[in-house]
Amino acid sequence: MAKVMFATVVLFGSLPLLLGSGTDAATQQLLVTAKQQASLFHDQTSPIQLDVDFLAQMNVPTQGHLTLKWQANDRWWRRVVMGDFEQIEIRNGDRQYTSRNLSFTPPRIGELIRLLQFAEGSEKLLAKKQKERTSNGIEMVCIRVEGPIKSNAHDVCVNSVSRDILSDEWKGLPDERRMEQYSDYFDFGVHRYPRKLQLLVNGITVITANVDSLTTAAFDQALLVAPRGAIERRQCADMKTAVPVRTPNPMYPTPARDNKLMGDTTVAITVQVDGSVSDVRLAGSATRSMDDATLQTLKSWRFKPAMCGSEPVVSDIEVVVSFRLY
Repeated sequence: MAKVMFATVVLFGSLPLLLGSGTDAATQQLLVTAKQQASLFHDQTSPIQLDVDFLAQMNVPTQGHLTLKWQANDRWWRRVVMGDFEQIEIRNGDRQYTSRNLSFTPPRIGELIRLLQFAEGSEKLLAKKQKERTSNGIEMVCIRVEGPIKSNAHDVCVNSVSRDILSDEWKGLPDERRMEQYSDYFDFGVHRYPRKLQLLVNGITVITANVDSLTTAAFDQALLVAPRGAIERRQCADMKTAVPVRTPNPMYPTPARDNKLMGDTTVAITVQVDGSVSDVRLAGSATRSMDDATLQTLKSWRFKPAMCGSEPVVSDIEVVVSFRLY
């Protein structure tokens, strides 16, 4: 039987982690402490600069560098270079600007940013189960963390002594298992942050990020001036992301089905304030026929738009369509 499934991702949204209740008070406190300890921006009053070298698995391994200059959660500047790709993002109050040399942001960039923001999640999740274990001489507590949808459960492991978050594992696409790993923590003010971060998909490392430097540094207000031609999006506290309401499946291409071909097509789209879709762009390819079927079908999708309070706003979404034979 042929099936087509999809998942949507808000570009550059932080991965929700670690808040809630559900087990004993000590476990809950361990989670809260671990998150606050690793969060670079929790109670941070001084501007900071973060520089990260990374290696991303694309068609071939590709080197890159990220620089973040941060003054506040609504005032920052970020530049990412990966191979020939370059992107600058600016947050200035309730506006975010993006300037890039491609029509879309490669999915690995979004994964890298979520990896670096691993302790910044704000969605409340429930700690449901816990298990103590030892790995390589390190005693840890591994906690099953669930949200409203149980299929989105994460398994988070925390060092029992240092309270450092060591890993976060969850189910991704239909046949995907994702794990983020964090190691070689160092002190930074009242926080601790890992020098090495990795993303593994089905046991294969697809991103390795190494912190080159993390310092307090004066913030140049001139960085908040948007580059000419930058894409502008409104942002707000407690922004509600776009929700799919009409999502017809692409047809499974007959040649692909007959030849037992499977794959994932990744598409970047813009959701307008009326819920319609525009700027449909191929960001990750399966086969030509699967890609074409996906691009044509997604143009007819409809969403409940992202919301800032009672006002609909334009937003950017990444959609992964999985073609599978069962």
